[in-house]
Amino acid sequence: MPPTPVTVGPYCQNPYTTSSLYNISGMSFGAISTPAILALSHGAKTAGIWMNTGEGGLSPYHLESGCDIVFQIGTAKFGVRKEQGGFDEAKLKEVASHEQVRMFEIKLSQGAKPGKGGILPGVKVTEEIAGIRGIMKGADAISPNRHPEINRIDDLLDMVNYVRETTGKPVGFKMVVGSEVFFDGLCERINQRGKETAPDFITVDSADGGTGAAPMSLIDNVGIPIKESLPLTVQTLEKHQLRERIKVCASGKLITPAEVAWAYCAGADFVNSARGFMFALGCIQALQCNKNTCPTGITTHNKKLQQGLNPVSKAVRVAQYAKNMQKEVGVIAHACGVSEPRKLNLGHARIVLENGRSVRMDTLYDSPSKVV
Repeated sequence: MPPTPVTVGPYCQNPYTTSSLYNISGMSFGAISTPAILALSHGAKTAGIWMNTGEGGLSPYHLESGCDIVFQIGTAKFGVRKEQGGFDEAKLKEVASHEQVRMFEIKLSQGAKPGKGGILPGVKVTEEIAGIRGIMKGADAISPNRHPEINRIDDLLDMVNYVRETTGKPVGFKMVVGSEVFFDGLCERINQRGKETAPDFITVDSADGGTGAAPMSLIDNVGIPIKESLPLTVQTLEKHQLRERIKVCASGKLITPAEVAWAYCAGADFVNSARGFMFALGCIQALQCNKNTCPTGITTHNKKLQQGLNPVSKAVRVAQYAKNMQKEVGVIAHACGVSEPRKLNLGHARIVLENGRSVRMDTLYDSPSKVV
């Protein structure tokens, strides 16, 4: 049985319905190269999955294949910013005018460096990248560690609604969970304001993430791992009767069928990965992501180093990885006695405790089910 279609954004002008199970997480143009973006875009189109732009803006290379796109809004608002900072409403509408841009994701934090912003070194800021991001060529592209407009939950909900009303498309946010308190407060405020004001989706990133450009102190020590944060998020939404309203994307080092199947058991509506698709492109984890010297051509704008990354052949690998992932997760679901992965639930997975014993996950949480 094919995966169940899921509709995101029931209260917006242009809801998004897709049955994709395993999508490409945010990797920005600038952080990765032109041939890498082309390979991911064409692979996504072939596999019928979406591609997240990352925080670097929307490039022609994202659009070339016609694949579904999630536009990510980072803390610097690259691609939709005014020169002095803040949103440029005209640019937001221009991005949304592309039919294949299906959703918008406001990035609060990411697994590679939770609680810290980002720097794209000036050596990687070409004239083209600077134009797309709305910054100066050759200057370091600085992403602050937070959105200056967001100081409390109401500010976050206001930004979600502003982007949704401006674009007419579903809007959610991405974060690494650092405390269980946040989601209770968020859900309580949503129910006070009205369910229509809720984010259309939440992407739960994991403290397990990381890149060659991230501080090891953050990779190793900050944030809650996905094995804890994903069930926590889903259960909190269920407790506040918001599970049907808000879809949940799981992200963060979910690169094998077993890990992806676990995420669906834990309640995810979608699973996203950057690392898995980097491997499909040929990443060897050389840890030179921010130095413009990546030997595989993925994270460099050095034309000589890019010669080994053929976007045509790599697109095939990207598509095959996504298709095989869907197939193998389906095999696991069938072995568990359900017709497709979105019918998996907590009762189908076990978790190993500190004492070495394993127990069914539904014995650790209030509800063994999820609503799709």
